[in-house]
Amino acid sequence: MQHWWHKYPWRVVQPNFREIDTLNFDPDQFVSDLKSFHCNVVMLNAAGILANYPTKLSDHPLNPNIDQFDLKHLVNLCHKNGIRAIARTDFSKILRPVYERHPDWAYKTPEGEIVDYNGCVHTCLNGGYQGRYMDDILKELLTEIPFDGVYCNMGNLGWMAMDYSYNFYGPCHCENCKKKFSDQYQMDIPQKYQPGDPASDAYSRFQKEVSNSQKARITQLIHSINPEIAYCSVDYLRVESNTEYGRSLPHWQYSASSNARAMRGMGAEATSASTDMLGFFYRNISVTPALQELRFWQTLANFGGLDYYMMGRPDTKEDRSAFERVRKVFGFAAAHENVLYGVKSCAKALLVKDSFSIPNPEERGWIRALTESHIPFDETLLKGLSKLDVSQYSVVLLPDKSRISPTLVEMLNTFVSQGGFLIVSGRLADKPLACLGIRTANPNQDTVLGSMLKVQPEDRTVFTGFSDRSLIAVGKSYQPIISEEGVDNYLVFLPPQRFGPPEFCYPTQEPTGYPGLSAFSYGEGKGICIPWYPGTSYYQDGYDNWYLFMQNVLINLCGLSSLGGISLSPMVEVTHGIKDDFEVIHLVNGSGHFGNSYFDPPVLSNQLVELPWDGSPVSCTGLVAPESLEFVMEEDRLSLYLKELGFYECIVIKKVNL
Repeated sequence: MQHWWHKYPWRVVQPNFREIDTLNFDPDQFVSDLKSFHCNVVMLNAAGILANYPTKLSDHPLNPNIDQFDLKHLVNLCHKNGIRAIARTDFSKILRPVYERHPDWAYKTPEGEIVDYNGCVHTCLNGGYQGRYMDDILKELLTEIPFDGVYCNMGNLGWMAMDYSYNFYGPCHCENCKKKFSDQYQMDIPQKYQPGDPASDAYSRFQKEVSNSQKARITQLIHSINPEIAYCSVDYLRVESNTEYGRSLPHWQYSASSNARAMRGMGAEATSASTDMLGFFYRNISVTPALQELRFWQTLANFGGLDYYMMGRPDTKEDRSAFERVRKVFGFAAAHENVLYGVKSCAKALLVKDSFSIPNPEERGWIRALTESHIPFDETLLKGLSKLDVSQYSVVLLPDKSRISPTLVEMLNTFVSQGGFLIVSGRLADKPLACLGIRTANPNQDTVLGSMLKVQPEDRTVFTGFSDRSLIAVGKSYQPIISEEGVDNYLVFLPPQRFGPPEFCYPTQEPTGYPGLSAFSYGEGKGICIPWYPGTSYYQDGYDNWYLFMQNVLINLCGLSSLGGISLSPMVEVTHGIKDDFEVIHLVNGSGHFGNSYFDPPVLSNQLVELPWDGSPVSCTGLVAPESLEFVMEEDRLSLYLKELGFYECIVIKKVNL
């Protein structure tokens, strides 16, 4: 059965209603505003903390401002105008009066206290609210109102151990959790998380089991009401690109691109939501419009679904600075949806990341190196890797993945033995993969600041970017390794050198026998070990010392191809996809990102993209500025010249039958 959300051209608008946004509500104006954004899906606040419909459930507080607001009529009106409606729900918190009637529904800190944030009390998955009462709410809501989908806010977090001020309270110690955990694991819930602690490890498993059980229960409930109701995190994914006031620098300029790739790598229908607000503290103030536009182009370029999340209604929103950008990109996507949606990536590299939300600087540095080298790549989460057919890739990257399951170990060893290249950087597992050819991995050293790698003459066949330099900064961490016989070792590790007055800043420590990189021929492929953190250094400090190292590894050692001609700026992101009888090249101009600000990018001149080609005659069309595109077809190469590149271009390549 083909569900409505399969291969759907997502253009979502989420006007996140405050309780006052149902006052003086004009449904016709609202739908007209949605249509001006070219959206085909709207997310509407429906249930949970507050009910925006006339609920009959006594512990489901009614929004006091819905006398003139009819949610059912609004959903039907959206349907009449070709817009699907998803119910936004939030079961992570209850109002204080509900808690006082049902104290066992609340999350409890290790000290036995509740978390009450401005009258909203955090709930627990093992309490009666998320364990039973949310089922009653969903059943009433979805029976009464013909929603097309359900989104549970904070549903991916589940265990509300952190409040909106980022205070972390630790594992839940409510009576329900304590009894259930004790019965299952015969131990007490730990006071705090400690990696390697048996109780902490058991509690992590416990959380996953309870979360998975709840997800299965809610999925069955929703689909029993109507199998055509899409449940977020099961039938489709939604991940946010967002900001927060005071968040640690650097800003992550490839957030939307990475989210779109990783969600696609999980094999699900997905939207990459661009959050309008500055952060929790300033929900009603928008980020720079150029950042919004950059995120949307990045999402389209990486074959993802568009999603715009704003606070309040379009007609009453005080900061409408992003509206023109939303209409521009959404309108472009609507006009060209047959070209933009349902495209398969042509990438030959796969990067494996830990999660959507927790930043890993080693991952981000490799993402930068790949993007800025114009090497198309895909992403997936570590938990989704086993479901992927990795044989479609020539290179798999594991940035800082010291803990992987035995199943994945076997899978990756097989991938390499059958001709693949595996790159492992950062701290190694206690038992490194066989395909890396490591005899001994000594304890990691986290106090090696001042250490360097020496580029030897024989290394320069691979490290061609170092023709005018011979040292690479290691950073703070290095793990000495001893390789098996037959392993190719590159770059000599120099232990920390003295520093201080310039008179004494020269190498005095003798080189060690440890390498900066090892490459082991394992079957038909190679396992590449980098026992330090080049990605982290590049992400945090940004010097080409690390960028050139990673680029040389990717292209010269692993054989990946760059699509960038000599004139293509590193700040232009390039992706390559195929659909039916045509191919697409997306170019996103990210050169408006400067420091921690985002501006409209300058127009770039004479940008060149080069593709391997079989010599077949083609037609090439630019969808944004067709007059700017020229192309030259050679025996083994197709060269695409853009006389001018603004924010974005999509080039459609079709073979021509002569």
